[in-house]
Amino acid sequence: MKKVTFVFALILVSVINANAQNDTLKPVKGDWGFSLNISGLINDIKVDNNKDGIGNYMIFARHYLKNDQALRIGLALNYQKQNFFTSDSVSISSGNRALQEVDSTISRIDFSISLGLEKHLGENKRLDPYVGGEILIGRIGNTTTNSNLTITDITGTYKEQLIIQQDGGFYVGLGGIAGFNFFLTKNLSLGVEFAYALTYKKAGGDYSISDNITPVSGADINTFENGKDQSSETTLGATSTGGIMLSFFF
Repeated sequence: MKKVTFVFALILVSVINANAQNDTLKPVKGDWGFSLNISGLINDIKVDNNKDGIGNYMIFARHYLKNDQALRIGLALNYQKQNFFTSDSVSISSGNRALQEVDSTISRIDFSISLGLEKHLGENKRLDPYVGGEILIGRIGNTTTNSNLTITDITGTYKEQLIIQQDGGFYVGLGGIAGFNFFLTKNLSLGVEFAYALTYKKAGGDYSISDNITPVSGADINTFENGKDQSSETTLGATSTGGIMLSFFF
């Protein structure tokens, strides 16, 4: 028991002496760092990129302007293209059985950038608390939906193409940040961050619907519709960018 107590005492003295030294494991002026978010429980741990104001993954980095001051940079460029295809045997009005196929595509491009500044506090060798603020600007891309329907039976093929275009939108945010990093080694830290922000989002706008029908027999039928569908939202609260963060520095 005395030996165990002695060993723990030596470890404690070593840690105190290490923290008392001038050298540090923290980044210094000119260093860069990249962070990943850790989520999930012990049996379901996930490590992935941070997310922007509408849930898109973003690259998040820090650049140290001074030993105790860091520039925060976040960048997200998200291209989304989803394709849906179904094929079924259906009954039609003539009483025949027909093959119905639907091939649809939805596409959109989003973009966002965040800029902020951190002030790092304290002189502990490993523990690195900080506070700061950042602004977020994002563009919600226009959405295009292209759907093609074909119904084929013994009499021929019925075709319909539906194209829907919807304006996107934008969002802006201004928030405060508080957190800390604990440096496991010179280039690796584990930290926790909390962010609280005021965010304004405006989505939608003009839309158009183009419908082209090619019947089995007869002339094509074309219709066009346009209108406006828009919403706006203002929120004040904790953001999805906070959480447990794993950071690498060089």
